[in-house]
Amino acid sequence: MRISFTSTNKEKDFKKLYEEYYAPFCLYAKRFIDDSSTREDIVSDVFASLWDKEDSFELNKTTALGYLKTCVRNSCLNYLKHLEYEWSYAELCQKRDPIYATAPDSIYTLEELYKMLYETLNKLPESYRVVFTKNFFEGKTHAEIAKEMNLSVKSIDRYKQRTMDFLRAELKEYLPLIAWVLLHRNAF
Repeated sequence: MRISFTSTNKEKDFKKLYEEYYAPFCLYAKRFIDDSSTREDIVSDVFASLWDKEDSFELNKTTALGYLKTCVRNSCLNYLKHLEYEWSYAELCQKRDPIYATAPDSIYTLEELYKMLYETLNKLPESYRVVFTKNFFEGKTHAEIAKEMNLSVKSIDRYKQRTMDFLRAELKEYLPLIAWVLLHRNAF
């Protein structure tokens, strides 16, 4: 098939077809899509596609209008299908657990990392939490903590070691991130 409005005046004939039917096809597209700029884009794309394919098939004015109508309808329906897919995907994302719940290599905010750490620390006995907090957040030495808590330095070492073992088990995928945050906390 070949579009041959007339081979000598094909640009002129195409321009005439475009000028005559662009607005009616935009109105036709309104049956499917409310947004005027989207309708205009779809109709423009259909006309551009017709121009690009002008060497691959032949149409007279009547069949060109049928072809354009079918293309506009299908493009509108494809747009709506894609829009529905986007809405479904957005809805699914809202219902889904946060990405870090299933993907340990995702990006975390500092707040999220601290939250994970504190939630895990809250599972420990209070004395273990106190030792960890004083050592990592307050920067106190084992001797200073032992003096404040009236415990031996060996007890502080043991509490810290058990806390670290627990954190390794509970936060195994996240521990390198949390350790980095703890080491660089003053930089933020």
